[in-house]
Amino acid sequence: MYQPDPAVMDDEHAVAALDVHFSMTLGCTVADLRRPGWTIVSTRDDGDPMALLFGQRTLLSLLAPAPRTSDETDISEEPAVLGQAEKPGKTPRAGVALIAPELRAPVTALLRTMPPETLFTADGLSMLHQLLDDLALEPALVGDEAHMRVCYVARAGYTPYQGQWQEWIEPLDESSELEPLALGLLARYSGGVYVVRNAGTIATYAGIRTHSPYVAEINVQTAAEELRGHALGRAVVSRATKAIFAGGRVPLYRYHASNTGAAHIAAALGYRFYADAVTYITPL
Repeated sequence: MYQPDPAVMDDEHAVAALDVHFSMTLGCTVADLRRPGWTIVSTRDDGDPMALLFGQRTLLSLLAPAPRTSDETDISEEPAVLGQAEKPGKTPRAGVALIAPELRAPVTALLRTMPPETLFTADGLSMLHQLLDDLALEPALVGDEAHMRVCYVARAGYTPYQGQWQEWIEPLDESSELEPLALGLLARYSGGVYVVRNAGTIATYAGIRTHSPYVAEINVQTAAEELRGHALGRAVVSRATKAIFAGGRVPLYRYHASNTGAAHIAAALGYRFYADAVTYITPL
């Protein structure tokens, strides 16, 4: 009889699984993800998944988890204004910075003046981007595109989509697909792809990328502008979330911090805030 993995059942176990996942991804320890202030780690091009999979090199990757001892899990919460006093008793945030060797000195100097709770504000992120501009770098991701919100959901907090699109969702099957887009999605997302078609064409999809036996990430896109805002994205993300739970993994969902539509999808399904992240990459 199937016994669900404890990691998917409640927030405490889910966050612990994510801590292990991101410590392995960033090359740090789990303790580094919970120690207030920045931990600096140097990149290794030979082990960079961006380089291996997409021909891109990571210049800078910052991750600042929400404190586990606080209730700061509202994914719709806006960052504080730079310089605004912290709430009394609020736990200082930890952060890990994965930095390319040529950027280590200037970026580390900036981070020494900005703890994670200060860096992840509009002014703080602007100063970081200005530094990269001053260094004459041309990252592939700039401005708002670099700042991501990382969310997760445990089975106990999951609110599945209930609506008309449920009957329209279909899993892609490589044995029967001929459409180039569908085949491309199946090649990209090894954990499965769920779609809604419009006039025979894929209108929206949620693809699952399996990171480990414990974590899988969902990527969603609605191609047609006129179909956005009609719960298609929420429907396919909900179906993908169920599939990840069925595999005993924690669902991970990240989106650009300025993408209010994605934030609404996450909130409606019960996803909770795990961390702020910034990633700057450049083509090899």
